[in-house]
Amino acid sequence: MTEDTSASGRAWYATPMRRTNAKLRFEAEQKLVRYEHVIKLQMTEIAKLRTENKQLLNWILGTTDDLTCLQAIYNNPDSSEFSKIKAATGALPFERPKLSVAVSVRGSDVLGECLDAAKAMKTINPPKTIDHES
Repeated sequence: MTEDTSASGRAWYATPMRRTNAKLRFEAEQKLVRYEHVIKLQMTEIAKLRTENKQLLNWILGTTDDLTCLQAIYNNPDSSEFSKIKAATGALPFERPKLSVAVSVRGSDVLGECLDAAKAMKTINPPKTIDHES
């Protein structure tokens, strides 16, 4: 049996097969590049999730408190804006307490004594009257 050969002495199907093989090799390399990129993205996401799991486990086991957990969430640049806002809202009352005034009354006579002292001050320095003619 003899094969059909071209003038160069190669089989007629060798050149198209090389082109097909080169094309298939190029497509396979492109797929590998895409797969490597996807794997890198997945590894980055896995690392983020591991960090988040560690923070949550520390909170559950009691090694960190609620405020520390909330602060970690809103300080994390990878957290979503929604998560940051929710965490900051939850932490705000503990970080910046509301200012309030506490009044202690020891008895009913204390207020009366203060009012009497205020009246006495008015009588010591009475307001000046202006006389005018109509």
